[in-house]
Amino acid sequence: QNKEFVCRGHDYERLEAFQQRMLNEFPHAIAMQHANQPDETIFQAEAQYLQIYAVTPIPENQEVLQRDGIPDNIKSFYKVNHIWRFRYDRPFHKGTKDKENEFKSLWVERTTLILVQSLPGISRWFEVEKREVVEMSPLENAIEVLENKNQQLRTLISQCQTRQMQNINPLTMCLNGVIDAAVNGGVARYQEAFFVKEYILNHPEDGEKITRLRELMLEQAQILEFGLAVHEKVVPQDMRPLHKKLVDQFFVMKSSL
Repeated sequence: QNKEFVCRGHDYERLEAFQQRMLNEFPHAIAMQHANQPDETIFQAEAQYLQIYAVTPIPENQEVLQRDGIPDNIKSFYKVNHIWRFRYDRPFHKGTKDKENEFKSLWVERTTLILVQSLPGISRWFEVEKREVVEMSPLENAIEVLENKNQQLRTLISQCQTRQMQNINPLTMCLNGVIDAAVNGGVARYQEAFFVKEYILNHPEDGEKITRLRELMLEQAQILEFGLAVHEKVVPQDMRPLHKKLVDQFFVMKSSL
């Protein structure tokens, strides 16, 4: 009936399994294979359509999530409970896509869905009352990517320090992913895209954002250095060669900042 809902799936349920469950419930429905806003012909059609995609919860209680000293299990609870707002991001390129550095033209269309009631409630699904769509510029997108990654690193390092982590693989993988990406172009691509004279002159309004991105990059280097020190204390013998490779790569990355 041209309505939109956010539904909480079963624990550990994959998106494909959820989609199949919904299609079994609505056997005559046509499944739409994209997450773009349907056009008017779909809304006016006699046939029944189902469009299913994953959304990310936007926690209301940011203060609890950012405060130090609060146990991770309490933070985890607030990340997925009492949620009114959810979001979905669609990356797209504006203008000519730079083959050498796609970050320059990578915009994000962010759709925020606001529910009539917070999830989970009496029901596992509630109707969407309002949708808001905004566009994030490549620079804003870069800032958010770094903020999220820095927060993820901090959490994993803290869990490793307080022995909440049974094995250190999640921290190893995260350190490896960030350092490897940075050495092979991640952070360097941001520098090429946003710290060059041409961009700064053409976007005088972005001065504060460029400063923020620079701060986050330097902050990430400090977090990685501390993370590697924590990692060194707990890394098992068979992973020592990987740890040494990460340390060597880190100093290459740090010298390029």
